[in-house]
Amino acid sequence: MHILWFRRDLRLSDNEIVTLVAANSAQVLPCFIIDPWFYQQPDVGKARVRFLFESLENLNSNLKQRSSQLYLFEGKTVDLLQSLTRELLQQGHRPKLFFNRDVQVEYGIKRDNFVKLR
Repeated sequence: MHILWFRRDLRLSDNEIVTLVAANSAQVLPCFIIDPWFYQQPDVGKARVRFLFESLENLNSNLKQRSSQLYLFEGKTVDLLQSLTRELLQQGHRPKLFFNRDVQVEYGIKRDNFVKLR
């Protein structure tokens, strides 16, 4: 079991990391993490939050058509990813973390680099 971490790219089609996971026939836990940082950004208003949740519902619907589902978590990203990894290790899995790089937001780049170091 591996972790498929969705962030900005909330679609299954034309998604490089989803294609990679499918090519490896890997069993995955698709997840999205709502980090408290998100709500602190000046450009985050009701419309953006509504669009995010509509996109997450659509992604979950598409995953269900493939006999899967989206797991939604809220909290600090690094802490949650470490916790998920520990839990999968305790279950006897050797999890890998799959995700698309986030190159548009300074926080996303820093977060990705920090996750890589863990």
